Amino acid sequence: MRHHPKYMPALFSSARVMAQTLTQQVKIIYSKDVPVIKQRRHYCGWWLFVFFIPVILFMTSGVKAGEDPLYPASAGEIVEDPLGNLGLDVAEAVEEPLNLVLYRTVFVIGDPLRLPSDVAVDGKGKIYILDGTANTVRIYDHNGKPLSTVGDKETLNLPLGLDVSPAGDVLVADSGNHRIVLFPAKQGAPEFFDLPTPPGGKATDPTDVVFGQQLKKFFVVDNDNHRVIALDMKGKILWSSGKMGRNPEEFRFPFMLDKDNKDNLYIVEVVNTRIQVLNKDGAHLKFIGDWGIEKGQFFRPKGIAVSENNELLVSDSYLGIIQVFTHGGTFIGAVGDEAGNLRKFTTPIGMTVSGDRLFVIEMYTNRLIVLEREGP
Repeated sequence: MRHHPKYMPALFSSARVMAQTLTQQVKIIYSKDVPVIKQRRHYCGWWLFVFFIPVILFMTSGVKAGEDPLYPASAGEIVEDPLGNLGLDVAEAVEEPLNLVLYRTVFVIGDPLRLPSDVAVDGKGKIYILDGTANTVRIYDHNGKPLSTVGDKETLNLPLGLDVSPAGDVLVADSGNHRIVLFPAKQGAPEFFDLPTPPGGKATDPTDVVFGQQLKKFFVVDNDNHRVIALDMKGKILWSSGKMGRNPEEFRFPFMLDKDNKDNLYIVEVVNTRIQVLNKDGAHLKFIGDWGIEKGQFFRPKGIAVSENNELLVSDSYLGIIQVFTHGGTFIGAVGDEAGNLRKFTTPIGMTVSGDRLFVIEMYTNRLIVLEREGP
């Protein structure tokens, strides 16, 4: 079966187009990029399967690129593969040549990682990889040599996101335990910050966390409650922003976040397929990107990293690419390799930038890829 992710909902002109759209929404909502850590079951009820799936299977079976007027053959053929990436040459899918930001491979860290989800780097260049299914943070030196670990099944339960201070304090979004855990750099006892359930909401579901600029507070993504929370270093909630929706200060299953040097927050919304930017007080500033496969659009965004010069890098776990934007949200290009080709990743999730180096977690290949930028 072949599906077409490039469409305009306002132009539904046939039952087949509507069926294709419903199929894509199911694939986005029922995300399979985090199969062991988190199986999402969002707002799509069983009625969809009972009444619409037989119609979708019948009407989209055997459809080829070019048959649909909203997806011309010249844009390329979309074929889903078992890893959840698309067999799509993104460089051919856009009408204009795709600008590339070139990176060379420095080294790769693999074993013993099992479905890692996030990465961070401290002020000395040490690398921290969140190995969520092992409930462990693995620490390496700047050349990828193993050093130590923090966390175990007694302190963490399927964590998803982390951040590290310049001094090496490790902050972990402990999803399964509905809390944040701080592992001090001086190897003291971990500190636990329980996150209370909001009135009328679900149990708090932290999927990512980031230190504030002055290390006096931290920011948390609460995925299931569609919000972002700011807390001081004693765990007191300073503010909460968000509810389910598509308007400013509304989210649909936010997943990862990062900050710039002014504590503006850049939050990845998987289902809304965009980046929402909030200021340090939780007020909406702007949106970046929308749904699609053209330059500057997202199909299934997951990770985000803000560089020291405030460039934004966004990973798309389905298309297997990383796009680069200016601080204001203008598309710069996609990450390429040293040979000048578009670099394709396998389920890129968490990322971070340190100097000229880009650190990318590939969840399904159980590895971290360390890249170094070539040129401006």
